[in-house]
Amino acid sequence: MSEQAQEDPYEVTYLSEVEQQFISDMGDMVANHEVRLEALEEKADKPKIPRDWITRNRRDAAWAELAEWVDWLNANYSMPHGNHVPKCWPAHAGLVHILAGLRSAWRAAVIADEDSKEQGNAMAAFHDYHLFPFFNRFSDARFFPCVKGGKHRDDAEHDATDRTLFPSDLSDDAESEGGEGVPAAGDASAPPGEDDPLPEEPGAGADLEDDAEWWKSE
Repeated sequence: MSEQAQEDPYEVTYLSEVEQQFISDMGDMVANHEVRLEALEEKADKPKIPRDWITRNRRDAAWAELAEWVDWLNANYSMPHGNHVPKCWPAHAGLVHILAGLRSAWRAAVIADEDSKEQGNAMAAFHDYHLFPFFNRFSDARFFPCVKGGKHRDDAEHDATDRTLFPSDLSDDAESEGGEGVPAAGDASAPPGEDDPLPEEPGAGADLEDDAEWWKSE
């Protein structure tokens, strides 16, 4: 059998310019994906730093969306004792965090209810375990004094932790664990600044008056 007869009939002996460009583009795409994959792997190796809702949301649109939901909540639910969320809620950082969490639970319940074709108990659980306990707390003036007085009252200021009482043998190692991502005293309690306007009420302290651990009573 001759040497010519032994040649692979499917062997490509040349590439057109279009084919060469296609192979070059494919190589660039693979290289780009490898770079992105390495970046994702590096990001996955880093621990997630927790940030509260106010810290994460520094745009007016996010606050406006939360405000629309609060207004919808007030308009569509008849709460115990005729309670509702007062209009000065953006001035109370603690209440902002609570309302943001309540909306998150509501969204999860609505989506689960829709996916179940109204055959599940997600909405009932939201009402029983989230919504009504939240509004029942309004009957206690310690929770939110603006509800009872009818006028906006700034949250009481509280002294920062006395750090001189920390154990005396703690390490000063900068690489020790903990502390990252935790806002300094007073930082998380303030609403967005001048570039991120809120509704008319100004921001105030993060803790509620008289009882900083009100949430433990439930």
